[in-house]
Amino acid sequence: MPLRRLRSYKPQGNSDAASSSSNTNQLFTSRISTSSHPRAPQNEVQTPARDTKRRRKPKHVVLNACLNCKRRRAKCDGKEPCGKCIEKPPQQRCCYQPYIKYIKMELVESLRSHDSWRRNTERIFHAIEANENTSAIIERIQNHESVESIAQWLQETNSDFEGPPPKDSSPSRGNITTYPGLSDHRAIDAAMEPARGIPTSQFTNLRSLLGLDNITDSNAGTNDNLINWTPDTVTVPNSLSQYPAIGHWHEQTTDHSTLDSTVLYAKRQGQVVIYGHGFGGDHSDHKSLGPLSWTNVTSDRQLVDHLMALYFCWEYPTFASLSKEHFLEAYKTGDRNYCSELLVNAIQAVGCRFSSQAGARADPNDSNTVGDHFFAEAERLLFEEKNHRSLTTIQALGLMAIREASSGHSSQSIFFSGQSIRLAIEMGLHLDVEGQQIPEQIEGMQEVRLCTFWGAFTLNQAWSLTLGQLPQFSQLTKLTLKPPIMDALESSSWIPYTDDGEYTQLLCFTPLTNIGRLLEQNFAQLSNIRSVCKTFSELSEIIHKSSYLLYTPGSTFTSQNLLDIYNQYLQWYDSVPAALRLGQNFTPSVLFCHMYYHYAVLLFFRPFIKLTLIDSAILPRDVCDQAADAISALVKSYSQLYTLRRTPSFVPYFVLTAGITHLITYGNTSIGPEKFLQGIADLTEMSGYHGFASRARNILLYLARKWKIPLPEDGDLIAEADLDTWCRPSSISYNQFCPNVERVDIMKGIGTVPEDENPLFWLFPMQGRPSLAYRGGEMKKNGFALLQE
Repeated sequence: MPLRRLRSYKPQGNSDAASSSSNTNQLFTSRISTSSHPRAPQNEVQTPARDTKRRRKPKHVVLNACLNCKRRRAKCDGKEPCGKCIEKPPQQRCCYQPYIKYIKMELVESLRSHDSWRRNTERIFHAIEANENTSAIIERIQNHESVESIAQWLQETNSDFEGPPPKDSSPSRGNITTYPGLSDHRAIDAAMEPARGIPTSQFTNLRSLLGLDNITDSNAGTNDNLINWTPDTVTVPNSLSQYPAIGHWHEQTTDHSTLDSTVLYAKRQGQVVIYGHGFGGDHSDHKSLGPLSWTNVTSDRQLVDHLMALYFCWEYPTFASLSKEHFLEAYKTGDRNYCSELLVNAIQAVGCRFSSQAGARADPNDSNTVGDHFFAEAERLLFEEKNHRSLTTIQALGLMAIREASSGHSSQSIFFSGQSIRLAIEMGLHLDVEGQQIPEQIEGMQEVRLCTFWGAFTLNQAWSLTLGQLPQFSQLTKLTLKPPIMDALESSSWIPYTDDGEYTQLLCFTPLTNIGRLLEQNFAQLSNIRSVCKTFSELSEIIHKSSYLLYTPGSTFTSQNLLDIYNQYLQWYDSVPAALRLGQNFTPSVLFCHMYYHYAVLLFFRPFIKLTLIDSAILPRDVCDQAADAISALVKSYSQLYTLRRTPSFVPYFVLTAGITHLITYGNTSIGPEKFLQGIADLTEMSGYHGFASRARNILLYLARKWKIPLPEDGDLIAEADLDTWCRPSSISYNQFCPNVERVDIMKGIGTVPEDENPLFWLFPMQGRPSLAYRGGEMKKNGFALLQE
């Protein structure tokens, strides 16, 4: 290809021909500049500017040329399509690539503008919060003045005002949990960060493999799904994970000068939010229960109301078999259709799990006896009942099952749960759900019957899923009706209520001059009670189907059957209401629902963790790993928001299941043990409040040793008692999670039994295995194959 002839550059002045020739050669060998003028060599003497030949400016300059003009090195007019492409239509359409430098400049300017707007809004909000010129600010807002002009006016009005004061500027804030320079909203955003990234990062590939690309991910991390708070620009401290995002209300105020009166007032205000305005008021001043005595364990009405509030705050409405509004009304009026001594004592036994008060313990000096006195009273009342066929008895059985699950008495919990669902069927509550409604004899009865059935049903599905057993309810029944969603219930508030009034002060550094106003306006969330119940029930229906698929005796299923059920799980996840998406709502019940979903998916695929699905790119092992990671992320967010002492009863089961998966991954890959060790730490934190958490921790350590998976040299892990003994089965134990089953436990001889051995003839301890044939080519025929490492 012939070289293009370069026009020689002839400077004006007294330069001779040799100099001109030298300039031409230097210009030929030098790097061609991208500017409109070639660069003169450094050793060349420049002539005065007035003698140089000036070039005309181009008439039209564009910042970015289309791709076709760039390839042709032609002048582009910047239009779309440009003139060159219209004159000579190319093979490809006229299009432009983003001009990165210009976009960066715009982005930087936008960030600066947003930062300025944020500082101005903070200045305005702080002025309103401090009750400075509030009426004038509101008047200016109503007159549609800009944020900048209002902030400027505030600056001119008070030249000393520089925005929010330092967190330590007030001596009365010593009892409030705060982070230096970190606002409450930013703390919650940081706490939710692990959970917020779960859906898009973990399930995109799996959804595409199942052909669900066209379904929008309801929990995708879009701006609309994030908590609608303006975050601060300060850096989140590295130590954030060790503090919950819940502070204290032990602050003395002008109306409540002593700590006890402040705590009492705060607790009453919290009960007003949780119960409604009929509670937490004057009636709490009466220490005796009086004629409406629902329990013989205590005569302290404040304690009874407090423990009930703890239950409705942290455990309700998942697995809830009672209608809150009907129960509370009956509790006040003495209506025994919806309230009974048995039910109240069962609620108290569950609520005690979230309290460290002496009255919540059977022995005030022994934390291991928490709730035992209320539970013993509930058992006494249950066994003294002549007729168990009542709504309140079914509801109480479910609550007793939840309490025993937390304590680690799984056999007892399964018994109470089974009794609950069987009584519900005997009373015909399932007929209401099927649409065969009975005539209403009492106002609200149909709604309470629906709530009662679904509470018993969901709890039964949870145990079927956990143990790998068939549910207590028929496979073919069509469940159509669910408790109606009412706006009044959906819009009711939820606040994090705890002992000693340490609730809802979510890292707020504002003086508490009006606790009730601050509580209701700033930190209450919508409870969405009925939406949680409906969504949770729909998930339980899928679990019901999956249990029958895996555990029906004599049935055969294929890998396609598994994928069909998994498709239903993913579609359920897509259909989660906007109010219950991660980022929109972070109440304990919402976080629990998301944990439960990943728990169900993990246990659905775990039996096949050593197999592959023929003609499918989905690996059960990968699905289990992703579900375990999601559970761990949600637990981390929960811990940072509320601490793990305030967790619903089944959370330790979730952490155990995720921990087993993390242990398998750590043992088979180069991934470190951090996630497994975090699970150990989480269970250790929960062990003071959930008896099963201690056993789950021991199970994980036992499995690590049994599978010969090395763990870091940690004194806390090594200095444990005999794990073999703790994980052995026993005929008198209430626990069914015993991995250390030996030959002597399975097959007994026909001779005499030594004194130190179990005398029971326990021949068939097999339970919870899917009915999958794996010999003689049957496994491949059904669409499964062994996983090749």
